[in-house]
Amino acid sequence: MELLMERVTFGTDEFPIKVARSANGFVRRMTRSGKYKDFVVKGEMNIALGPGFPNEYCGPHIGVRYDSRLWMENLKRRAKIYKWEYGLGDKAYIGCPEIITEFKGKTANLDADQIHWNLSLQHYRGRVEHLISELVKSRASLNTRWRGSFSLLAAVMKISAHMVGLQERMRVPKYDVFVPWPVYPYQ
Repeated sequence: MELLMERVTFGTDEFPIKVARSANGFVRRMTRSGKYKDFVVKGEMNIALGPGFPNEYCGPHIGVRYDSRLWMENLKRRAKIYKWEYGLGDKAYIGCPEIITEFKGKTANLDADQIHWNLSLQHYRGRVEHLISELVKSRASLNTRWRGSFSLLAAVMKISAHMVGLQERMRVPKYDVFVPWPVYPYQ
């Protein structure tokens, strides 16, 4: 972890939940995502990068919003981040001041240090991806097309995020803790 400072404390990413095509034209436009080529709402998961525990969930959001815009618009969450804190995100978060991202471009156009940086960042960002996979793929209500009400979907997503958080905290951490403060009580 020699590449990242101790100020890099969290990782963040968004994930889609497929929803049924709405009869309402406005709702259809707000849920039709060009990226996923489907009707979706999005959730966002933040993790404590050290042990890989989830520390914040946000959602559902409309599917047409891109990740960096959702991050910048959520002032309530950004107020919780200290001025010295940084997080890791994918290339969709370029332009967010608190998020460190990969270098853009084809591998052939990047120098050796940039390629090494991208690979290291992807390694640690994988922790967020693993948790999101655990959240979505292991719950039948979230990995199939949702056909119920929006309020029920919001409740199911929130309960599922809390259950994944509880499940992860009841296990031994998957990753070695590298930060200078204790984040796991059983060390």
